[in-house]
Amino acid sequence: RRSIMSEGKRLFEPDKIKGKDKFKTWDDDRILGEDAPDLSTMEYLTDAKDYPHHNADKVLVLFVWAQFQKACYPKIDLYTKLAEGYGDKLVVVGLSTDPDTSYAKKWIEDPKKKYSHAHPTKFAIAFDKGGKIKQALSMKMRAILSVPHCFVIKGGKVVWHQQHSELGATAPQYMSVMEDQLNLLLEGKPVKKVFGENPVKPADDDEDEDEDEDEDEDDDE
Repeated sequence: RRSIMSEGKRLFEPDKIKGKDKFKTWDDDRILGEDAPDLSTMEYLTDAKDYPHHNADKVLVLFVWAQFQKACYPKIDLYTKLAEGYGDKLVVVGLSTDPDTSYAKKWIEDPKKKYSHAHPTKFAIAFDKGGKIKQALSMKMRAILSVPHCFVIKGGKVVWHQQHSELGATAPQYMSVMEDQLNLLLEGKPVKKVFGENPVKPADDDEDEDEDEDEDEDDDE
């Protein structure tokens, strides 16, 4: 697959507005540099012939989402753009944290043409069996993992992450920052410092947005 990197073009323009501090990835973020969770429990719902599965040799962009959470839908578009832009330079996997596999399968099969047809999904989809990966990531962050949320893994370490659960049409996407970090990683360089150290040291029991907000209500279960 041809990648945009070979053409020297940017995928995402820098955000023109500043978001809330609680959604930024600070230089002293707790999870940066931590061991990646065990990914062996991921249950892939798409064929590797269609979209590549993760492997230890490539940078993994792990997009954690849920079909029942409508806030994830527009982010699917962004990570499809990223996956198509980088081609085989890295691997993008959408990790469903729904209650069971039927939710993500409904997204993929999309009989009513309102999920993957409306939001083309050009990367692998997997299910977080038993919720083990989400739980492990939450423990490493020492915070509740709100979706949508993306983690970048290289060499068995979490090297970058971005919370995407800031709501509102004017909320920054942070995809330009994600692109910059991925370019550095693919060049064999460490990620850059972006926002400085967190001016407020979070407590261990900090909580984020309620994940049950703005759920998808569908009667075709």
